[in-house]
Amino acid sequence: MSDNTSGQGSQFVERRDESYLSNSIFDDKCLDELQASDKHEIIVKIAKVLGTSPETLAQAEQILTQVKFEITRFVLHHEYCREKKIGIRSNLLIWLESKINPGEAKNITNFFGKYIK
Repeated sequence: MSDNTSGQGSQFVERRDESYLSNSIFDDKCLDELQASDKHEIIVKIAKVLGTSPETLAQAEQILTQVKFEITRFVLHHEYCREKKIGIRSNLLIWLESKINPGEAKNITNFFGKYIK
C-alpha cells in the first residue's frame, strides 16, 4: 500500500469531485462558527503585523474586509493555477469579479459567454 508522498494520493485528490460546504454534515450554525473562527485567526495574523496597540484588531478586520476577494483572486491565479497547472471555473471568476467590481459583473459575464465555453 503506498502513502500519499508517492504521488498517487495527489493524483487521486485532483480527480475528485467538487465538494460543497452546503452539503456537509454540519448545520448552518456550525458552518457560521467555523467561518467566524477562521476569520478571527486571519484577523489576529494581520493584527500581529500591524503592531501591539489595542486598535489593531479593528484595523485588521477592516483590512480583511476590504481585500479578501482580491487576495482570493491573487492566490487562485498566481499560486493555485500556476502550481497545479489547472484552470478555475469561469463562474468562480465571475463571482470574484462581481465582489471586487460589482458594476463590472455584467460585462465580465458577457465576455465569458462570448469567448470562453
